[in-house]
Amino acid sequence: MATMKKFEMPENYIYISHLDEGYQFWRLPFWPDSISDTMRSTFGETQALGRSAPVYTFSNAGPRQVQFQIKLHRDMMDDVNMNWSNAALEDGEDYLDALIRALQSIAVPKYNLSNKAVEPPLIAIKIGDEVFCKGILSSEIGLTKEKPILSNNKYAQCSLSITVSEIDPYDATTVYKNGSFRGVVNTLKKGMNIGDDRGE
Repeated sequence: MATMKKFEMPENYIYISHLDEGYQFWRLPFWPDSISDTMRSTFGETQALGRSAPVYTFSNAGPRQVQFQIKLHRDMMDDVNMNWSNAALEDGEDYLDALIRALQSIAVPKYNLSNKAVEPPLIAIKIGDEVFCKGILSSEIGLTKEKPILSNNKYAQCSLSITVSEIDPYDATTVYKNGSFRGVVNTLKKGMNIGDDRGE
């Protein structure tokens, strides 16, 4: 039996599911200059007799939102994703084109024709060992293409602005233990088709 390559999670990646092709993932050769990671909490307020302060009861929290801007270069995207990403490239397309196309497509829902339900496409973002967030794109996909122009008449680099809203609920203990890195799971190995030394 052939020995499988040891799984090594890339430092930065985007993982998208609910596309017609199933799932796609890209390694990102970048570190954003800054990341906004916010979480809202709401408490109901009740004015009680005989108290100088109201009684607060928990109402809801979230959604957690992770927002950042990235600058991606075509040649670097191809270098780090060749023989790694499973993105389906169209004729004349590179890995940056495929990522942009996928991000634009998951800005709108996918319809399940059998039950007429709207299925929000899911995206997972990992930035080093600092941030992991699985959720939906909850804001505009900001895309700015920048010179120089390459020989194939495409811009050499693009800036993307992304906001992801978390969909999985977590309790106080989990958030305290894992912080902004909560939710990262090894089940992504299956999609990436890479096992560890034990073949799992």
